[in-house]
Amino acid sequence: MTAIDFAAFVNELASVSGETILPFFRTALSVEDKGRHGGFDPVTAADRAAETAMRTLIRRTFPNHGIIGEEYGKERADAEYVWVLDPIDGTKSFISGMPAWGTLIALTRFGEPVFGLMNQPFIGERFSGDGGAAYYRGPAGTRDLRVRPCARLSEAVLFTTSPRLMNAADRKAFGQVEDAVRL
Repeated sequence: MTAIDFAAFVNELASVSGETILPFFRTALSVEDKGRHGGFDPVTAADRAAETAMRTLIRRTFPNHGIIGEEYGKERADAEYVWVLDPIDGTKSFISGMPAWGTLIALTRFGEPVFGLMNQPFIGERFSGDGGAAYYRGPAGTRDLRVRPCARLSEAVLFTTSPRLMNAADRKAFGQVEDAVRL
């Protein structure tokens, strides 16, 4: 079986996750801090409910597959196929009511990534890749994703949520690239 055989299932996982999360968005939900060492690492009932929904669907459809999830840890992580789930990547944006969050779903085979999808259910966009190509699906239709033509780093666009999320060495390297790009 190849990664492309899983494309429809990955989209089903994304839909189930989005349907579970959206009723929580921009509501007065409680937020727990699972952070260690003084860092704020929020988690909500939406994170947990979405991961539970995705795990249930994976177990029912592919009982021999493993799962590694942000909220509930590892289950058969040594299986040939392992799903990697982050139900709400960008929980800080989520709890702030900002739409810069999404669900991350990946599939590995023998420890190597073979398919990935990022779903942004609030804005209706999905980004996916299978190791050979990347795709966009959303309000603007469906299309292949490609990098912009860029002959020099000085013509490039660079973006990150916040360099503060990086360790000091990565922040320094990011700063060097940031100084060299157009934006």
